[in-house]
Amino acid sequence: MSQGVMAEGGGRRPSIIPPGTADPKSSQLNIPFRDAFLVALAAGLGYGFDAYAVNIFGMLGPTLAHDLNVTVKTIGLIGSIFLVGYTIGTVGFGYLADRIGRRDALGWSIILYGLTTALGGISTNLYIFTGLRFLTGIGGAGELAVGAPYTAEMWPKRVRALGTGGVMFSLYSAGYIFAAICALFIVPRFGWQWTFGFAIVPAILVFAFRRLIQESVRYKQAQAEIQQHIKDEGYVHPRVNIFSIPGAWRRIIIGWLLYIPNACGYWGITVFLTTFMVRKFHTSPTDAIFYAMMFYVVQFFLSYVGTGLSDLIGRRPSGILGAVIMIGCTIVASLTGNFTIFLVFGSIMIGMLGWLWGNSDTYMSEFFRTSLRGTGFGIMVGGGRVASIFAPYLVGWGIAVFGPTIPFLATSVLWISTIIGYLLGPETANRELEEVQL
Repeated sequence: MSQGVMAEGGGRRPSIIPPGTADPKSSQLNIPFRDAFLVALAAGLGYGFDAYAVNIFGMLGPTLAHDLNVTVKTIGLIGSIFLVGYTIGTVGFGYLADRIGRRDALGWSIILYGLTTALGGISTNLYIFTGLRFLTGIGGAGELAVGAPYTAEMWPKRVRALGTGGVMFSLYSAGYIFAAICALFIVPRFGWQWTFGFAIVPAILVFAFRRLIQESVRYKQAQAEIQQHIKDEGYVHPRVNIFSIPGAWRRIIIGWLLYIPNACGYWGITVFLTTFMVRKFHTSPTDAIFYAMMFYVVQFFLSYVGTGLSDLIGRRPSGILGAVIMIGCTIVASLTGNFTIFLVFGSIMIGMLGWLWGNSDTYMSEFFRTSLRGTGFGIMVGGGRVASIFAPYLVGWGIAVFGPTIPFLATSVLWISTIIGYLLGPETANRELEEVQL
């Protein structure tokens, strides 16, 4: 059992940790890289199809508004309701991962959002469709809330960001690209309903694949420690309240500072990315989807650039650099009236979301011990998503009232919070989880 945890200033303070909350020394784990990669792949594929289920809605925003006979403000409201479910699912699945295990929690996640997305494709009632989007949010939220901590527990310290943030978020980008391809080729021929109904197929396939991967080694050893304690002492030790751990509130607040801009920036921009191009540059909806797809190709690669730098120079320098680039590109992309300039800076703007999310997802996965890693990650990400609930509605309202430029420009301010968060946080790169967790 670990004899202490790292204080924020880098010193070690003694602690008496209840059974199951301390981790084994990582040198004793000997996790084969093949197993670590398969976990990242399984989590990333689910995250990719989460991207499909999530973004097919925003991508088809103009089409849905027309077919459902609603305004762009209503589309924004449905997006916000989806994010209410996303927030609930983030906290709930993070907690569930600590209770029933990472692999099983991921299984429930993908079945829930795959089924509800598919049912949304056969719904003709606006209220039922909205309710299904809410449930899709609950299920889809589990992919990140469980997948990132799960992957972080399996990957070696020197490349943990590449595995946790790089592999996972690049596959998220691939999910968006796949959604765009379906929107371009399926919708014109068969209608938008088929793009929703299709989601059940990859959900079943990824669920089956996940049954073949192993549970987190750290999680299994923490559970074994609890069972040994029950056998030796004859009682179950009370579960630790995460908020009672010294230093926990500081890290949770840092997580909120990082994730509020991630969530608000992402949902504020991407839900209306195609609408922005249609309204400001008068592209066709089809062309807008194509350009958005190409933006996510850039994001695929920048996910690896950002997380690779994170492993090389540190989480904090990589995160701060990413935020500065994001601010500059958002300002230029929002203000320019030249479509070519928008394509250049807009693609980098969308690409930087992969850089920033991949870096912060890894960083926050390193904050708490195994028995509370999912819970802590869920609380931090969930807090950011609470704020993001209002982003789609506010941006939709802003576009309707002020036009597309001002709402997009306003998102550039969000990333100042990212810089503050990294300045306040500890450096965790190239260190074992046991050295930096609380």
